[in-house]
Order: sequence, then structure tokens, then C-alpha cells
Amino acid sequence: MAKPIIFAQQARDEVNAAARRYGAERPELRVEFHAAVKEALDRMVRLSRHLGTSPLVDPGLGIKRVFVERFPFSVYFIELPDRFRVLAVAHARQLPFYWRDRL
Repeated sequence: MAKPIIFAQQARDEVNAAARRYGAERPELRVEFHAAVKEALDRMVRLSRHLGTSPLVDPGLGIKRVFVERFPFSVYFIELPDRFRVLAVAHARQLPFYWRDRL
């Protein structure tokens, strides 16, 4: 059985806020953004053990990153024994690691 993916509430809010912004530009971008995030989550699950820890974060924390294709976002997550915990879905131009308090 696959491990569930649990989002920090702030990470879910980040996805929804970005989707709204893209949808305001062009409605189809909202759907495309959600699809790109889902694809990134699929890669996260498939490739987690092959991904290195996120740069500039203490490697001992085990935080990893997967890029969202076509959009300037990354999914920061930690793999726990029984689940994946998504800490942030962060825009590349935001302050780095503003989400550290979500650990």
C-alpha cells in the first residue's frame, strides 16, 4: 500500500492561492497548475529514495524537493515511515525556506 501524502495546511493554501492567480490570468492555467502539482507529487512518491536532500537545509532533517514542471514552484517534503508530509509548495522567487517553522 502506498504511503498517504499529508499536506501542511499552509502548503495546501499555497497551492490554492497559486491556482487562483493562474486562473485569473487564463482559466485553463488553473487546471494545468493543479495537474503539474499532481505530477510532481507522483514523482515525489516514485523517486523519493533517489532524491537528495534540499540544498541549504540541514541534511539531517531529511527535507527533499521536487520541482513542479512548467511552473516556478517546488514541493518541499519529508518522507516519514508511514506518510509523506508536504511542508510547502513554494514559488522560486519567495524568501528561501520561509516554511521552516512547519517542521
